[in-house]
Amino acid sequence: MAPGGHLVDYTVTNTGAQPLLAYDVVPKDLGSATLPTDVDVTHAWVYEQSGVLRLSKQGFATAPNVRFAAAPVMGGHVIAPGASIRGRAYAASPPKLDVPGDSFDAPRTAVDPGVKQWQLCVQVDDRAAQAKPAAVGGGVVQAPSAAPQGDELVCTRPGTIPAD
Repeated sequence: MAPGGHLVDYTVTNTGAQPLLAYDVVPKDLGSATLPTDVDVTHAWVYEQSGVLRLSKQGFATAPNVRFAAAPVMGGHVIAPGASIRGRAYAASPPKLDVPGDSFDAPRTAVDPGVKQWQLCVQVDDRAAQAKPAAVGGGVVQAPSAAPQGDELVCTRPGTIPAD
């Protein structure tokens, strides 16, 4: 438990034979062509999906009729075959909607303050070769943001939200 919210520790393991990219460093405001150096590595998007509070580290599709001069980026970590990364995700309590601005196609419905279940999701894909070192340091890379496709959004099973 963190002050005013919930802090979750997680591990993502690459059980495959190719390097993977985990988009686990979420900027507070998606839309920049570079990852800010003061990014909060615990920041996660917070929204409700099918009655479950989702703490998610993922990209979103650009909204219709929106064009960026340069592709917006997210931060992440390359996971070598057989390796793991560890991270943290935070959500305020009571939970509040926290998604990128109107330039992105993201959930816009307010979170039900009485939601009882939660899950953690991390976007993971095979675009590790497109990642470039980020000015943040610590092994963080940046890559163009994109909405997860197919099974690229890896989520825990829903669980009961602990009482404050």
